[in-house]
Order: sequence, then C-alpha cells, then structure tokens
Amino acid sequence: MSGKKTSIRLLGVPLSQPFTSCAWTTLQLGVPFEIEIAVPGASSKMGTKHENFQNLTSIRSTKVPVLVDGDIALAESPAIMAYLCERYGSENGQIPNLYASPGSEKKAMIDSYMHWHHTNTRSVAKLFGSKVRPDLKANVSEREHTEIQNILTIIDSGWLRSSPYIGGLDTPSIADILAYGELSTVTTTNLLSVKNFSNISSWMNRMTLLPYHDESHVALATLGDLSDDNNSTPLMKRLGAATKAGMKSILGANDEAMQAYTAKL
Repeated sequence: MSGKKTSIRLLGVPLSQPFTSCAWTTLQLGVPFEIEIAVPGASSKMGTKHENFQNLTSIRSTKVPVLVDGDIALAESPAIMAYLCERYGSENGQIPNLYASPGSEKKAMIDSYMHWHHTNTRSVAKLFGSKVRPDLKANVSEREHTEIQNILTIIDSGWLRSSPYIGGLDTPSIADILAYGELSTVTTTNLLSVKNFSNISSWMNRMTLLPYHDESHVALATLGDLSDDNNSTPLMKRLGAATKAGMKSILGANDEAMQAYTAKL
C-alpha cells in the first residue's frame, strides 16, 4: 500500500447494511476515506433518487453504497469490497488482507459466498426494511419468514459447518463482513434470533472481536430494539439520532486510519 495516494469517497448512511460492510472493510484495511450522506429512496439533493447520485455510476444506481475512487465509481457492495482489498489491502504483492490471491481456492470460496449472498442472506434485510422504510411497504410474509430460517440453516450447517469463518476458512474475509452486516442488523435490533444456530452464534461473537467492529456498528446500537412498536420515541427521531451517532463514530475511526495511512507514505 505504500506510495498509493487515495481520495476515496463512500456514499450512503451508516444504517445501511451494505454501506456499513464497506466502511468496516475500509477501516480494517487502514485506508482513509470521505463519507458523503446519500439517503436511500430520497429525491432531495442528498437522496439516491437525485440526479447527482444517479449520475455517479454508468448504471445510474439508486442504491447505497457507491464508492468513488479517482475516476472510478462502483456500485454493489461485494464488488466494492473486493476492489478495496485488491487495490489497497496488499503489501509488496502479498495476498490482500480480507481477500485472497487470484486463482486460489480461498478466493473461489469467498467469491462463491458473495455471489450466493445476493439472493439469500441479503433477503434478511426485508425484516429491517419493513421497520425503517415504510415507503417500501415491505411487509414480511410467513413464507418469507420460513425462507429466512432456511437461509440461516444453510449458513449454520453449510458455510460455517467445519470452520470458524465462512467457506471453510480459518481467518475472516470480506465474505464474513458481508454476511455479518445483514445478520447483525436484525439481531441487534431484536428482529431476529440466532440462538438456535450454534455455529452462527459463535461466528458472530468472533466477528465482534475484529478491529473497528464497535466503531462501525454504533448506529445500530443507538437505534436499539425495533421489535416494540409501542416505543414512545418517534421512529424518525430514533433514525436521525442513530445516523448522527454512526457517522460520528465512523469518522472518528477514520481519523485514526488517516494517521496510520499517512505514516506509511
């Protein structure tokens, strides 16, 4: 990483699972970045439906996060995380931190999970979206609840069957960060329990020990329990406080990364 200057911008909000996964990856890689608020579903100048946001990517994405690094703008969190690892996560041509060398079995397993994630673990987000994005009208059906339990079973008895981390790996990767982003969001807010899935429970405990875990997940901790519809604090006020706290925490951690990064140049 020595000698590589960076002007990374990450657009999104800290209550977005994919945004948090990308921010946490960037912090662990020790790469400084700027954060720009982009509110999912909003048409204002800070919203993802505004032309300013849509014009960033060739596909006119309306989803967060988007990563801007020099002349490149990327959507889709797995692609962003892989790019960050390959560009900034290696030293002197060595294996990138949190990822793996091209053509290796380890990289194949990480990539396999990240492709699987799109139509499986990512669907867990509907539990959260139904609470915090009423505009989506995303009520979760009984069939979808059953599918979520099936996905947890596959993660528990498949991806985590015989190893501490996803895909038979002994060390954490961006596959773990991606999966954890979805599951921690709904467990921290008490919308889903994984207590009956021993491998997932142990894995989530291990993930909390990774660098910058707490700093990256302050927004969720601030938001708290969403299972109680009788909470006296208006939801929008809770979301605003959580977003503010999350931004402050990630920016503070980023200042540390900036100092460490500058020392290497």
